[in-house]
Amino acid sequence: MPKGIATALTVVRVARGQPPPSEAEFRAAIERDRAHLHLPAEHYRRDLGIAGPYAISVDEQELDEYVVWER
Repeated sequence: MPKGIATALTVVRVARGQPPPSEAEFRAAIERDRAHLHLPAEHYRRDLGIAGPYAISVDEQELDEYVVWER
């Protein structure tokens, strides 16, 4: 696959004001997305792109949202 193409993308949400997820938690979220997409296991550790936090409200819950993708 050409370098620079994201193969997995996910959103991670935490309660507003809480510390951001750890790198391990972001990677676990990506692995769940890879499994959901039926992508093969990676043979090396890919870099992650992380954007956020973005303040959102869902069902009257105040959350911080992070978007995470493989690079």
